[in-house]
Amino acid sequence: MTGGWLLPTILGLALFQGFLGMGFQLVASRLLAPYFGTTLIVWAFLISSFLAAFSIGSFFGGSLSRLTGRARRHALIALVIVGVGWFGIVAFGGRPLLRILEAQFEEAWIGIGLACVLLFLAPVAAISAQLPIYTELLGRSGRGAGSSSGLIYGTSTFGNIVGVMVTAFALIPNFLTSELLIGWFVCSFACFAGAYLVADGAAEKPPA
Repeated sequence: MTGGWLLPTILGLALFQGFLGMGFQLVASRLLAPYFGTTLIVWAFLISSFLAAFSIGSFFGGSLSRLTGRARRHALIALVIVGVGWFGIVAFGGRPLLRILEAQFEEAWIGIGLACVLLFLAPVAAISAQLPIYTELLGRSGRGAGSSSGLIYGTSTFGNIVGVMVTAFALIPNFLTSELLIGWFVCSFACFAGAYLVADGAAEKPPA
């Protein structure tokens, strides 16, 4: 990938990542609602699990961004498999798991906590791991660390806002939750594939 296309491509992917990341939180709330409701406790666990995933993803992505050669490629492939695969698990296996958890625990908060950890922690952490990788790539292209970080995280946060608003006002009112989950699964493949191609393609370029 030529240097001229690197910046807009990475920023586009960061925007898409932000859209999927926070939009998924609203879709996740719709998945949980029939089993555990939409109480403050549900939202507390849901928000906390997403924040934990953002943190874990940032740590993992930061470590991955420093890898080189075969180790880097293998880690990127693992990220794609875990991310896309887990979005698929949520889309096609989320409801059966929630039925089991709802019936298994008399204390609803236990089931809610387990549901959030089992269903949402891994895919959101995987998608969040992309941002440190993009930051590293921009830094290698000659931009400073602060400039690269600001561009990536600012663009992703703007994507968060767009994802929340579009999901709340356009997607949820017009599509079934099952359709939205499948849509997120399909879009996650594009998101992770883009991250892999950009990161792997730029991996062998020397720092500017």
